[in-house]
Amino acid sequence: MTESTHPKYRVGLIGCGLMGTTHARAYNENPSTVVVAAVDPDQANLDQFCQRFDSVQGYRTYDEMFANEDLDIVAPVLPVSINADAVVAAAKAGASAIFCEKPIAASLQDADRMVEACLTEGVKFACGDAFRNLSQFWRAKEIFDSGDLGEIKTINLYDSTAEISGGGCQGLSLVRLFTQDADVDWVVGWVSDDPWSDDDQRMGGVIRFTNGVTAHVHDQSVAKRGIEVIAESGIFYSDYNSFRLWREVAQLTKTQPSQLEEDQDLLPQSDVFHTSYDSEGWRVTTQRTADSIQSIVDSLDHGIDPRCTGDNMRKVLEIAIGLRESHRQGHQPVKFPLQDRSLALYPRPSRWLNKKELLGESQYAETFEVIKQLRPYEPKYFIDWGGSLIWLQLDKINTKILNDIRKIGMPTVLVNHDS
Repeated sequence: MTESTHPKYRVGLIGCGLMGTTHARAYNENPSTVVVAAVDPDQANLDQFCQRFDSVQGYRTYDEMFANEDLDIVAPVLPVSINADAVVAAAKAGASAIFCEKPIAASLQDADRMVEACLTEGVKFACGDAFRNLSQFWRAKEIFDSGDLGEIKTINLYDSTAEISGGGCQGLSLVRLFTQDADVDWVVGWVSDDPWSDDDQRMGGVIRFTNGVTAHVHDQSVAKRGIEVIAESGIFYSDYNSFRLWREVAQLTKTQPSQLEEDQDLLPQSDVFHTSYDSEGWRVTTQRTADSIQSIVDSLDHGIDPRCTGDNMRKVLEIAIGLRESHRQGHQPVKFPLQDRSLALYPRPSRWLNKKELLGESQYAETFEVIKQLRPYEPKYFIDWGGSLIWLQLDKINTKILNDIRKIGMPTVLVNHDS
């Protein structure tokens, strides 16, 4: 898309924690957006945010911000438990666009009211700093849409995430992208733990779309990670960092197998898993976040839908719930749409709740300090502040830091990056 020529879109951000700061930095790096206001009921978070972004007006509630600011984009970066109310309030307050984080909600009825409020008010609604926003996937989609590779027949999702509606929503969102966002006909699924639990967990299954495409969700950890799209005469595969395309150069016959040739250097690599930090300990914007922000800008500039819409994430949540419901019904096919909109899938506590509330003031501060100690070692370490894993290189970590991290209560995996 072409660069905007109008004045910068004014952004009001809700939630001034670590992830909110990451989003704010990305907005201010985009030539078409600037953060002018921010909300956080936690005065310490708000003060730190306004000190870092000194042109921002701080507020304790979003109602106060809406009453005093003329905003183009509202950006809730919030725990899932309070996300729905903030999105609905922003839509009613007159925002032109809303970009919230993933997952969209726990219950279908909350996701419904978010999407419906934005539709009623004519608001562009995006959800998720997600893989679906990466430009490489949209270039791959253009290649399939051209018809050069024939019709897409099967999609494999190798995504053994322990939370299918949280991090796993990104993979399901990409599956929908390559089906042209077709409606689901039915799903058959299973969960890794307790089908009668409403808590998010690892899931697998088969998704049949109304356009005839079948997707297979693989729930086991295997050598592959990512998405594989298989068409009549070509295959696309991505592990979310690299993007590879093979074209058929010789068709299958009775005497020889089909021959595939890779289309070299067609799609550049991304930096999704290369998390780095500046000298002050703040996360540097990755391509995924930058592309997510640009998608909102393009939607306003050109009157198009964002790449990863709220409606898309609502339907992804419905797929995840449908897989679980199939298990509850003896692995029978579950027809779509789901009629019971009270059904819910609750993400892990670190997504559902505010992290400071979850850990407590002292442990939150301690956690932040430990992570700041590790940041100079990037990219030797991958630190998931979202609450799941901290990856540490064996030959660099010292015992004190390791013990401090384990006190945080997050699972820790030791790896040797040279092996």
